[in-house]
Amino acid sequence: MKHSSFLFSITACTLLFFTACKKDLVEELASKPSVPVEAADTAKAVVPTPTLFKRTVDVGTGSGNLVIDGSTFGFQCNDLVKIKGGSYKGIDIKNIISADGCPITIKNDGLVEIVGNGSQLNLSNLKNVTISGDGTTGLDQGFSLRDNSYRSVEMTGTINQFTMQYFSFKNIVNNVITFQYKVAYDGTDATTSKDLKFLHITCDNTSQLLSGAGSVENGNISGYVKNIEIAYVDFQNSPGVGTVVYLANVENYDVHNNKINNINTVTNIHNGIFMLGGNGKFHDNIVSNHQGNAIRAWGHTVGSTPKNVYIYNNIVFNSRKYSAFELQSFESCIVKGKTTYVNAIVFNNTAGNLNTSNDWQGNLVDVYNMLGGKADVYNNLTYQFQKGNTVAGQEASTVPNSYNNLYYNTSGDAGLVNTTTFKLTSNSPAKNKGVASPFSISDYYGSARSAATPSIGAVE
Repeated sequence: MKHSSFLFSITACTLLFFTACKKDLVEELASKPSVPVEAADTAKAVVPTPTLFKRTVDVGTGSGNLVIDGSTFGFQCNDLVKIKGGSYKGIDIKNIISADGCPITIKNDGLVEIVGNGSQLNLSNLKNVTISGDGTTGLDQGFSLRDNSYRSVEMTGTINQFTMQYFSFKNIVNNVITFQYKVAYDGTDATTSKDLKFLHITCDNTSQLLSGAGSVENGNISGYVKNIEIAYVDFQNSPGVGTVVYLANVENYDVHNNKINNINTVTNIHNGIFMLGGNGKFHDNIVSNHQGNAIRAWGHTVGSTPKNVYIYNNIVFNSRKYSAFELQSFESCIVKGKTTYVNAIVFNNTAGNLNTSNDWQGNLVDVYNMLGGKADVYNNLTYQFQKGNTVAGQEASTVPNSYNNLYYNTSGDAGLVNTTTFKLTSNSPAKNKGVASPFSISDYYGSARSAATPSIGAVE
């Protein structure tokens, strides 16, 4: 039985974490997926066409406080704003509302640092804005925020069509990025925050990367985020972070190509490293030397047509506690006429050496009550679970549709070259032994898969 713990007395759809008691473990064998397939782009991301800037504007002195205010600045379509390198106490970027097709781009000119206690980057009321630390050749992350006992970045107001990329954070005690969007949803896009991207970010010894909000409370919907991409994040060396990304009410999250390592060494609370409520894709991530589920996907769909949660091409290994993934839904989130359930598809992942504390059964995925949704689990490669070979654990009433998964006692038996690359040997039992999938995807390294006989696991 899994230990049951209640951390906060609050309804489930706010995603403040609790666990449920584990029932008997059941695996349902089947021959094909039972989850309805919706149109889903599972290919690798396409590199966008570079923006042709019409005007370059230089700002900042290299120190003090810098304010970039769209209400007084006089921005023009396709402006490039370059912030002079130096060490700033604070930077405020606000009230930049640009028309679609007219992006405003803000870049560094040299290394821009925001350093020390109380230093902060404040972002408010932005649309069609990109803040990017790739403005100087030779600097991988031209915006550096460090050595702060409080929050590094606060996002307030309405944020739409916004990208934040090529940033580094180090030694941040409070939240790295706080975005407490809580606007009540009235059924229109005017009451959503949409098209957000957080890309190419490194975090070393920090607290939570993204602290979001949102809820679905008995039909009252707030903080609804549509289309958020979190990718190419390198997050490491955080002993008590718990959750790295927390978002409670999202449609179409795309979380991919992130690297999480050496976290949660001093906490035993049941964490979701990515704690995501709603629906979307979690793929091509590697999570290692950690405690907590790589993702706790707490599913719901705003509207009446069920959407899907996809979990694929992930590598999860060396967890001190808990299974690789969790699927669950809650009655307070499902309100007839306003919201409905999700289906889940978990396929082509590799996971091993899970729950080394040996407290209870570690699985590839724990499946709780999906409240009408189905969970298909197939083509997954697993090894060295502490209490046996259950790939998909039934933790409540929903029986996972689990088939064509492989389990081995060691990584060598699984045919892995090593537990660094997780590539398959030529004679691996997982090689070309997968069932055909309705999704045409590449593997973790971008190599094409056979449509008819893909390999089992994250790596082809």
